[in-house]
Parts: sequence; structure tokens; C-alpha cells
Amino acid sequence: MKHTFALLGFLLTSCLLPAQDLSAFRNGEGVTGSVLALVAQKDGQIIIGGAFTAVNGVPRQNLARLNADGTLDAKFISQAVDGPNGPIAALLLLPDGSVIAGGDFTSAGNLVRGDLVKYKPDGMADAEFGAMEGGVATNGSVSALALQPDGSIVVGGSFTTFYGQPRRSIARLNADGTVAKAGKESDTLSGKVSALGIGQEGAVFAAGSFSFPGQSARSILRLSH
Repeated sequence: MKHTFALLGFLLTSCLLPAQDLSAFRNGEGVTGSVLALVAQKDGQIIIGGAFTAVNGVPRQNLARLNADGTLDAKFISQAVDGPNGPIAALLLLPDGSVIAGGDFTSAGNLVRGDLVKYKPDGMADAEFGAMEGGVATNGSVSALALQPDGSIVVGGSFTTFYGQPRRSIARLNADGTVAKAGKESDTLSGKVSALGIGQEGAVFAAGSFSFPGQSARSILRLSH
């Protein structure tokens, strides 16, 4: 039976992955620490976030980008200290190639950034994104991110304020970076949002460990627009 499962795994991997040299992934030193989130770019590069101090033996602070063959992209965040100073739990790749990182940190490079930061495609932290309230996004932590068709960014986690405004565990930024109007979920949801998904017509689904008044099903919710 074990051989059957192994064969199935091999066949599935062979069908799903294009032919390429994976030796760097197999033989590289890997990550010193834990990878908690990743996003794949269209060019094959992979951005990873988590709680780590090095990638393939090169110092990197919680954020890095790998080339398609698994080697470290030295041009993206060339200095380890340019990464967030705390764990990254969620990554969101934007259409322009920039990436938003969410987690539990207080700074990114030389910027004050509380739990949410945007990096440009070249790996430089975006000084304009999230500059409200001194750069402090939440009073807790961010654990999930999602992008709606209109460019709005949905943020989930464990917090009660979002850029100084009352928000409970879920919040939204407009496409221009301003804080969106609160939905009823932001006022009465109790607990932590750990995952977000986008459905048809931009509907947002949230999952985690929480309750919501008037809903018997716990820990999963479809948000109103």
C-alpha cells in the first residue's frame, strides 16, 4: 500500500510540475528557521516569508526571493536588515509585481511598519504605502491577506484597530491605500481570522477561530460587500 501511495505521489508531481532542474531545491542549504508564507511570480521566482535568519547560507531577515531553480535572488532585499524585524505570516502578490507582507513586526528596513508593509518589485520597502498613523497598521498581528478584483486589499488577523480605526480581526484597504468603510463584521466579529479567500464577484470568505452574532456556524464567514 505504501508503494502505491508513493507511485501516485510521483505521478501527480510529474503531471503538475513542468520539467526543470530541481537540484538546487534538493541540495541547497535551505532556510535557517521557518517559512510561513509564499507566493509564486509569473516568471517562476518565489517570494518566501516567515521567521528565519538565512537562506542558502546568506543572511536574510524573514523575507527573501528565490529564483526558479531555488537559488537566492541576491538583488531582492540585498541586505538582511531590510526585511521585517518579526515573523511574516501572510504574503500578497500584486499585479505590478510588488508584494505586501503581513505578520507581527514593528519595522521594515528603516521604516516604522506595524504588521503590514509593501515591498516594490526591486525589494525596496514602499515608504508611501501604510504611512498612516505612523506606519502602525494594527494593535495585534496580521495572518491573512487577499486581493479583490477592484484592487481592494482585505486583511485578517488578531486585532481591534486598523490604522487607528476600530476594526475587529478583519479590515480592508481601498485600492488607493486608504482604509475602507467598516462592514458589520469589523464591528462585532470576535476572535482571529487566519485565512481569506475571494469568491465570485469579489465576495470575501474568512476562516479562523471566531464567532459572529446571528450566525450559528463558527469560524467561517462570508463577508458583505
